[in-house]
Amino acid sequence: MTRKPPQSLAAPPAPVLADRLRSELEDSAVPGRAEGEKAYLKSELEHLGVPLPAMRTLVRNFVRRHPGLDRETLLELTEELWAPPVHESRSCAALLLENRADLLVREDVVYLEQLLRECGTWAHVDLIAPKGAGALLLRLPETGEDFLRWSRDDHQWVRRGGILSYLLALRDQGEFPHYFQDFGELADPLLTDTRFFVRKALGWALREGAKHHPEEVAGWLRERLPRVSGLTLREAIRPIDDETCRALLADHAVHTGRRPRS
Repeated sequence: MTRKPPQSLAAPPAPVLADRLRSELEDSAVPGRAEGEKAYLKSELEHLGVPLPAMRTLVRNFVRRHPGLDRETLLELTEELWAPPVHESRSCAALLLENRADLLVREDVVYLEQLLRECGTWAHVDLIAPKGAGALLLRLPETGEDFLRWSRDDHQWVRRGGILSYLLALRDQGEFPHYFQDFGELADPLLTDTRFFVRKALGWALREGAKHHPEEVAGWLRERLPRVSGLTLREAIRPIDDETCRALLADHAVHTGRRPRS
């Protein structure tokens, strides 16, 4: 009996894969959802109406079906998916980078930055930065230099991406001590940024660390209360005990002349 040669694990060409994913996206659209989501995000993109959980499942299944996906094909595929001005197609591009962040190398930081500049919405920044760039930081700590540069960029979404690239490191109880000082140096000059999405990102990142290192985060904030926005402070202290929260909010009110909010 003649044995059949083993099938190659190599993935099909990127345009073929992109067409398959787009077809699956269209099949997953929820009638009536697109308009509401577009309005909520104030989006200029076309929307199909596919919920994020459904897109995550779609991409995870896709990755399982193509274990031989290599870095070159991954990048080509994300470019194919990102090119059309379709929200869900771009979301899937970001989710692919998140799922196969293990394939990325330091030079791909330039590509991630390009995507951030083209985002136009926090919804895509928050897929690219935390688990795409964030996974790269944990594997290649030297990329911290790149993400510091992002944080100094005036472009709102690049700056938010620089902040959220530390999210995984601060979320991990064991990694927190190795990264919190660097994050603090990154975040300190951003405390006076008046933009909502920058302030929110700072609070989100600090909140992740406060879940397991509340004293360190509270101490860092306490030293900077005159410059911390109320939004950043309230977001950051959510996991911290009530007594410490009340004290921080009261001291912040004294420094800023504003009535504390719970």
